[in-house]
Parts: sequence; structure tokens; C-alpha cells
Amino acid sequence: MLYSDSTIFALSTAPQRSAIGVIRVSGNKAVEIVDKIFSRDISAAEQGLYHGFILDGTDKVDEVMLSIFRGPKSFTGEDTVEISCHGGAVVISAVCELLSKNGAVPAKNGEFTQRAFLNGKLDLTQAEAIIDLIDAETREEASNAVKTLGGAMAQKIQNIRQPLVELSAKLFAFIDYPDDEIEDTEYEEIKNAINKAISDSKKIMETYSYGRYVRGGVKTVIAGTPNVGKSSLLNALAGYERSIVTDISGTTRDVVEETVVFGGMKLVLTDTAGIRATDDVVESIGVRKSYEQLQQADLIIAVFDSSREMNAEDVEIVENIKNLNAVKIAVVNKTDISDTYEYDLSGFENIIRISAKNKTGLEELETLIKESFAFNAPADGSFMTNARQYDVLCRATASLENAVANMGITPDALLYDVEQAISALGELTGETASESILQNIFSRFCVGK
Repeated sequence: MLYSDSTIFALSTAPQRSAIGVIRVSGNKAVEIVDKIFSRDISAAEQGLYHGFILDGTDKVDEVMLSIFRGPKSFTGEDTVEISCHGGAVVISAVCELLSKNGAVPAKNGEFTQRAFLNGKLDLTQAEAIIDLIDAETREEASNAVKTLGGAMAQKIQNIRQPLVELSAKLFAFIDYPDDEIEDTEYEEIKNAINKAISDSKKIMETYSYGRYVRGGVKTVIAGTPNVGKSSLLNALAGYERSIVTDISGTTRDVVEETVVFGGMKLVLTDTAGIRATDDVVESIGVRKSYEQLQQADLIIAVFDSSREMNAEDVEIVENIKNLNAVKIAVVNKTDISDTYEYDLSGFENIIRISAKNKTGLEELETLIKESFAFNAPADGSFMTNARQYDVLCRATASLENAVANMGITPDALLYDVEQAISALGELTGETASESILQNIFSRFCVGK
């Protein structure tokens, strides 16, 4: 058990004025240290809730509730005490000072979760799911994090890794006893086992294309000529006036970004400068940036003005967008003014007529966006959202594909590739993760977690 000689503490709730503040204490001496500053004798207390006062000598600091969790039946696997006190800064500071005076040390970022990992209470995929759950901005993001925290991803990885471990043992036996040649039928069994591992790995990897949208958001660019209502659409989607809206063409001269949840998806919205030929130096820079944003987009919402005829600049936008590798939606705006003119928008898969000003047609747009990005959502509801995990799984799969390609050369060569895959899969769950990987992951946590 790491850190067995130290007991740590930290505020686990937000560091701001609130009704309650929870200070977590974990380590072999957690109960002993809290007992020194508590009004009741809890030195032999069992797991449970205890009411009393935090004392500084004979002075009462605060009336609190203690939650005692005896190891290993605690989050960290160690004895843990959570002090629920009033959430004022003075009270919290006083309690923390008393803990420090009596032998506890301030926790580092993610140290509670790191202890839980090192004490076998959770694996690395579950630890990373805690960050995802805290940072979740959509219900689907939170739901997937809960599934991963419950061990859904760990079980999938284990189902791939364990047969490979058994295969590795078999290959070691062939190497130890070289006189026993591998029969053709045995090679076929080995090949089938590796191919199944490759197939199962790729099924998980395929979910990342959806998972990265859920976690990081769909990079969405709103494009069009000046004064077609791009900023009005961004404001309608954001729910407040994020961009300046006027009747003057060219108001937006730089990239304006806003993250919203729309259609159940997290959209990283980018309102770009109106695309047109211009002699204005500043506006021309904005137009160039607009084209750069279009090249990077996952979703392009091209806005057109239904109250006027299609002009050469509209045609140029259609031509520049239609072959880009993104989901493309044409939005014909200002239907509140006129809804009669028909644009030639054959370069778009989807066309919707809206009034951003009156917020009509947005439900149809919402449904279309959801359908456009839910096509590759995994059926079981669990998916990979973590870039580190995806990269590691790519390496594991590449090693297994090398093993298939090298089939029949020597057992040593085959074993090397299988062992490389096993090691990579161990990085996912933490069994073979290096100290630098662990440090990088847990440093992303807040102090109280």
C-alpha cells in the first residue's frame, strides 16, 4: 500500500462560500488524527456517521458530522474520515490548520484517486472516468462515464487481454521445448485467437469516432456571406446574445466561439466572418480565417438569406464547401421576411428553412444534427472517449496484426508481438503503466479528488 506512512487531507467540495464544506482525510492515521480534534472519542469507532464538534483545545470551532469509512471498505482502500462542516472560508481554514498541526499533510492533485488505484480499488480506465464524470457537460457524456467507472471498459479490455496471456503461456512452452513443433492445427488456433483479439479491439476503437464528439464536442462552423444571419443563429443556439447582430454587413470580423448542448450533442460553435471579396484589410483576414475554420470542421452550417436571390458569393461558398470532409447542412434563414426564393443547394445533403430571429425551424435542425452524429454510437451505450486509451489500443492492435503477418516464422517472433500487445493493453488498465503516465493522469484531477 503506497503512502502508508502519511495521512492526507483536502477540501473535496468547491472552495467557495456554501452551506457545507467536506474535508476528506485518508491514511492509516486518519481516525487517530481526527480523534484528537473531535469532541467524541472515535479512536475505536466503526464505519458510520458521528455528530460532534471540532475543537481547538477547549474552544469549539464548528459543529460537524463525521463520516468514517474503515479500510479497505473505502474509496481509497485506507481508513477515511470525511468532515462535513459549515462552508465558510474561516471554518474550513481552521479545520485544515488543525489537521495539519496534528500530523496530516495536504493532498496533491488526484492523490485520493491515485491511492484508490494503487490499492486496487479501481483500474486506470475507471480513474480516468472520474475526471470525465466531473467534467461532463451532457447527459450522454455523464452516462458513459458512469458505465466506465462501473468497469464496462475495463471488462472489455480484460476480455481481450486474458486470452492473449493464456496464448503467451502456450508460446513460452513451445520455446522451452523446441523439439515439440507447432502443428498446423495449433497455428490455426493461435491465428484465430489473435484475429478475435484484433476484431474485439477494433470494435472498441470504432466507438472513439463517436466518443470524441461526445467528450470534446463537434467542431461546428457557421459560414455564409455577410448579413445572412450567422450571428443570429449562433445566438439562438447559445440561448443568449453571444455575437453582435446589426443590419450592417461585415460586423463579425474574427472567429467567435461558444460551446452549447444542442440535439443532445456538445457543439463547439464557431461564428465566422462573412465570406465575400473585400478591400478591407481587417475583414479580409477574417475571411481567410473563415476558410481555415471550414477545413477543420466536423459540421458545417452554411447560412443563406431567403429574402434575396442567390448571388455569386453564395455560389462560391457552395463550391468551396460541398467537397469538404464534414457533415454539411444548408440553413436558409430569414423565412420570417420571405420564404419563396429557391436556392440551388444541390451540394448539400441536408437543407432546412429557419428564422433565427423567431427561433423557428431550430427543432428540425436539432433533430438533424443528432441523427448526423449518432450513426456510429455503440449499441450497448458504452464508448471510448479518451485519446490516450485510443492511442494505446491502436498500438496493441498493430502488434497483433504484426503477429498474424509473422505467423509461421518462429515462436519467438510471434511471442514478441503478442507480449507487446499484452503490455499495451496493460497500459489501458494500469497494470503496466509507467510512473510518468500515472503522474500525467492524476495531475489532471483537482486537489480534493
